[in-house]
Amino acid sequence: MEAVKMNHRAYGKEIQRRLLEIDMSQKELAERVGIDPKRMSDIIRGTRPLLKYRPAINQVLDLAENETAS
Repeated sequence: MEAVKMNHRAYGKEIQRRLLEIDMSQKELAERVGIDPKRMSDIIRGTRPLLKYRPAINQVLDLAENETAS
């Protein structure tokens, strides 16, 4: 279970890194993915993985699935 939490946190860090690279806010990412900004914050913090949104997040941020697979 702890390893899974770490994977979710690592994914969140990857999202943060990419947001900085492309100068996009968490709010803008949430809007593009179609979810509430609070949910996006939870995903980025790793507290709520919400895996069903991962493909949309990866597409918006141009992340390869194999880079973010956990």
